[in-house]
Amino acid sequence: MAPSRLKKAIGRVKDQTRIGLAKVGGTTSLSDLDVAIVKATRHEEQPADERYIREIICITSYSRAYIIACINTLSRRLNKTKSWTVALKTLLLIHHLLNEGDPTYQQEIFFSTRRGTRILNLSDFRDTSRYRSWDFSAFVRTYALYLDEKLEYNIQDRRGEKTKTATIANENKEEENNEKESGAKSSHFQEMKTEQIFTTLQHLQQLLERFLACRPI
Repeated sequence: MAPSRLKKAIGRVKDQTRIGLAKVGGTTSLSDLDVAIVKATRHEEQPADERYIREIICITSYSRAYIIACINTLSRRLNKTKSWTVALKTLLLIHHLLNEGDPTYQQEIFFSTRRGTRILNLSDFRDTSRYRSWDFSAFVRTYALYLDEKLEYNIQDRRGEKTKTATIANENKEEENNEKESGAKSSHFQEMKTEQIFTTLQHLQQLLERFLACRPI
């Protein structure tokens, strides 16, 4: 059997084994969650079935505990795999969850660093199974870095908005009420100081560069 076919066969066996283990462990909902994650991140070089992504979003909408369980499973998936296919599909799944899932995903993935797990840190990821896997591995590392910095920017921006809102509420409550009554509302950048605008633009420019670096070659 050719090395590539052998690798695919081993990957299928690993997927089926993980699916079998997930079905017999934990509660029904958590088992369904683990199975859906494995099916959405299979070793086969084909796009993930959208229904598994929708199922994961649906299951984790029940409670924060399911979201944490989902993140832990995704973290283990990324840490253990040496397959660029699995790593890329897992990152794509995380991207979906950050954009379409509960806002708690952003908080939990960001603060996972405090628990010693930086889920999107794939700087040492390598797939050495085939000669062209080096290029795919580089793309996985670049994509993970983009997601990591995008998440950090979103969290910091949200913190800034909360701080700014609290300050306005405490110091300018009467003025704010008058603006609401008149229908006047400043834009996000208009409320910033010049220094804040330049800092934000620098962050956005860096994020754009990370995004452009993800262009497949």
